[in-house]
Amino acid sequence: MYALKISINGREPVTGGATDLCVLSAILSLTGKLGPAAEPRRDDGSVDIDLRLGGLTARANGAADEHLDWLRADLQIGDVVTIRILETDHTDPVISGREAERMADDERAYFEHCKKAYFEMREKFEPSPQPGG
Repeated sequence: MYALKISINGREPVTGGATDLCVLSAILSLTGKLGPAAEPRRDDGSVDIDLRLGGLTARANGAADEHLDWLRADLQIGDVVTIRILETDHTDPVISGREAERMADDERAYFEHCKKAYFEMREKFEPSPQPGG
């Protein structure tokens, strides 16, 4: 199977992968005021740097799929992250998993899903109608 092996600052690497994956990703994110011209919505002066090694299963016969994590790490300026792409039969244990929402293949089911999400978030994003207007 395909896998990703990640080492931070030369420490013992973590290898993520599984035989039933359709997505495997290493995501390195920096958030906050990253440059002098940036005006982030939340500006408390902090910059967050984090790394995630995760994946999404694609299981057969209608079995529930999962979002899996092998690594979550907070990083700092100067840290060195090494990512190796490999094929292997051996990976590290998953540290967390949660069931993935299954999207229907047909258009009507997708429409119903979107309609439900719209009504759940409508008040948050649309102004209330004004009386008499």
